[in-house]
Amino acid sequence: MIRKIAALFLFVGLFIGSALADTASIFQAVDSGNVQAVEEVISQADHLLEARNGAGDTPLLVAARKGNLEIVSFLLAAGADVTALNDSRRDILNIAITTRNPELAKQALEAGADATMVTSIYQGSALIYGSAKGQVEIIEMLIAANAPLDRINNIGWTALLEAVILGDGSPPYVEIVEMLLNAGADRHIADKNGLTPLDHARARGFADLSKLLVD
Repeated sequence: MIRKIAALFLFVGLFIGSALADTASIFQAVDSGNVQAVEEVISQADHLLEARNGAGDTPLLVAARKGNLEIVSFLLAAGADVTALNDSRRDILNIAITTRNPELAKQALEAGADATMVTSIYQGSALIYGSAKGQVEIIEMLIAANAPLDRINNIGWTALLEAVILGDGSPPYVEIVEMLLNAGADRHIADKNGLTPLDHARARGFADLSKLLVD
């Protein structure tokens, strides 16, 4: 009986070890930056398209973070899930914003990335995050992809509020606020303290933003 249990544990250990080795192989290939290496791994084990590393990233998300558009393109064509979220609930569009990579965002949206998804631990969206980061080109793409303009995250902020509160009032933020307003974002939605984007713009001395936000 003891021998049977020992043999079972040995089998399970070998199975887990093999699975970990397989998972490591795809992430090593992506880390190498060599698309041929990635192709070789996937050709032998296509289930590794949705493998996860310690942060919950898929190979696609790792390639996106590295800005390797060739590998991103291959993985998407091979069937990788473009809507995958990691443990921080960030998707490929959030990564494009973090890495300031409009071309990545364009590629992702063309492959079916969902601009309406609830993302991040703040239960926000790529539009809210991009507005906070001043990513004009990506915001333009997200608006065109029907991102919800007035989503409120769990902090109580919309994209407009984040652009004003977390921005610095510089031209990119002015342009983003203008784009959001032109697209139909509601300038009257206030934060949890009852302060509107206009209130915040005036409090921070952002004259250009205040002019835009006045009714």
